[in-house]
Amino acid sequence: QARDTVDVLFIGNSYVYYNNLADQLEGLSRAMEAGPILRTAHHLHGGFTLLRHLEDGHLPNVIEGGGPDGREWDVVVIQEHSRLGVAYADETTGRLGSDRGFRDGLAGVMALVRPTGARVVLYQTWAKAAWPLQAEPLAQAYEQAARDYGVTVAPVGRAWARVRAAHPEIELFHPDGSHPSPAGSYMAAAVIYGTLADRSPIGAPTRLSGVEMETPGVVVSDEPVTLVDLSSETAAALQTAAWATVDGTAHSTDVPSGSESR
Repeated sequence: QARDTVDVLFIGNSYVYYNNLADQLEGLSRAMEAGPILRTAHHLHGGFTLLRHLEDGHLPNVIEGGGPDGREWDVVVIQEHSRLGVAYADETTGRLGSDRGFRDGLAGVMALVRPTGARVVLYQTWAKAAWPLQAEPLAQAYEQAARDYGVTVAPVGRAWARVRAAHPEIELFHPDGSHPSPAGSYMAAAVIYGTLADRSPIGAPTRLSGVEMETPGVVVSDEPVTLVDLSSETAAALQTAAWATVDGTAHSTDVPSGSESR
């Protein structure tokens, strides 16, 4: 039986192009025995906020131009800068500032996406390694924005906190303590897959390939490379945490409360 194809556009920054999250998501969806094939594309620039994307002036053409073969976008996944688009309120503790930059940027992007009829999904980011108490205010900011606009959240940040608590042996972070490791991107792909397909990612392949990307968000070569290669135990733990979070069994107690780090 033919499987549905869903064209997905990512708008974001290095939290997408590290380990090529978009290609991981597409590869994961193609490897599943059933469910939609998520055909991905992206408009990314390292360090960009949503407001910076709007100021750059390219988003109207990217969003209105549609997906491969001229198909309209079915889904637009929107990712804000990891600090919600503004400076920290306290640089020494990582306490987040106002979410005004996020809200203003999202309003502008939503104004471009709404007329296309595409489904909007917010890619919820995670707390930095050094400041785990960022997790709850980040999650709440995305969830409140989703309620206000009537859109969906891919709860990557909440799944991330769940794994950090239950499986500290799994390294989700790049050595910089901010960007994702290959395993971190894999879990993000599993969460986004569960959100978009409404299907469990459990049983997905442990190894995914795609093209390599580098700063500021450009493809290095069209030659496929291995993006992630996990043990079966690690992949299963990430898949299970991703689906538990998407499926609504995650609770606020899984995420450290408060707005300041220890």
